[in-house]
Amino acid sequence: MSDGHPKKQEYRTLLSQSGFLFTVFYRGHWCPFCISYLKRLQSLSEQISSAGGSTVIITAESEENLAKTRQASRYTGRAISDPENAIAGELKQRFGLDITITPKSGYPNGMAQPAILVLKPDGTVVYNWAIVPKVSNLGGATDRPVLDDVVTQVLAEIRGTAVPSCKPPTTSKTSVGGLLWEKIFGKQAPQDCK
Repeated sequence: MSDGHPKKQEYRTLLSQSGFLFTVFYRGHWCPFCISYLKRLQSLSEQISSAGGSTVIITAESEENLAKTRQASRYTGRAISDPENAIAGELKQRFGLDITITPKSGYPNGMAQPAILVLKPDGTVVYNWAIVPKVSNLGGATDRPVLDDVVTQVLAEIRGTAVPSCKPPTTSKTSVGGLLWEKIFGKQAPQDCK
């Protein structure tokens, strides 16, 4: 990354040390959808690392609140508190990941909304997705891709193998509908795969 900003440098170092870097932006420790998502990321981390990748979570919340997120989600991988949203801005500029930054109390420079970017050290984008906040997804909280599907697609791409193509899920464990489905039926809602 082009300048010496410490958060950008930290991200660049992580990227250079990984076969690929699986990056997840989340809203904050107070967001139950984010906590659920990060719990799932933790459970998938071994698959990612066994394929040569690393995970990192990024938030615009403070280091103190990042510690609360780690405690609630039990996420043990790399994490970056970036209250200036410097990494989000750089990833948008260099890789086209349009992470929405919204005003939020407690976030002096705005809150980065949920996003996923999987990069190889040479700058190849393996996967990218960013939420577009609207009323129907509770301002960016819900309608995220199912992490299991994302990891399957990423690993297939990394290994050069075919994977069934899935439409972006309309429900997931982190959506209201997905959470209700899981509570009622005890399993994740089916996805629309071809």
